[in-house]
Amino acid sequence: MHLTKTLAVVLVGAALGGCTTTQQANEVLATKFVGHSTDSFFLQYGPPSGSYQLNDGRVIYQWEERPRHCTMPSTSTANVYGNTAYITTIPGGTYDVQCQVRIIAKDGKVQEILSSRDTWGEWQTSRCHEVFGK
Repeated sequence: MHLTKTLAVVLVGAALGGCTTTQQANEVLATKFVGHSTDSFFLQYGPPSGSYQLNDGRVIYQWEERPRHCTMPSTSTANVYGNTAYITTIPGGTYDVQCQVRIIAKDGKVQEILSSRDTWGEWQTSRCHEVFGK
């Protein structure tokens, strides 16, 4: 029994150690795209969903991926106490993951890029990190 608890603690620690945050996603975005052409971003990830021209010549772009619908399977656990089995079922469901970023550019070059919506991902705690952290 003690080995099982120790193994569980190690597995949870390893899983949490691999967690990513929106801040980490923003750092990756800045490293990869600031100073580069907005065209190269849009050619790789798709066109912006909208833009706004500022008076100083800069443009704010909104980019968003299509929401992905993820499915969680239902799970059941059986516990036996004496001659009685108790079954606990957690129903499955669906959830959406999506990353949205705001890009501020001047003369076609990215000056600033930040996630504006970052849901939990399919495998990480930041969907934007899943999209851009590769």
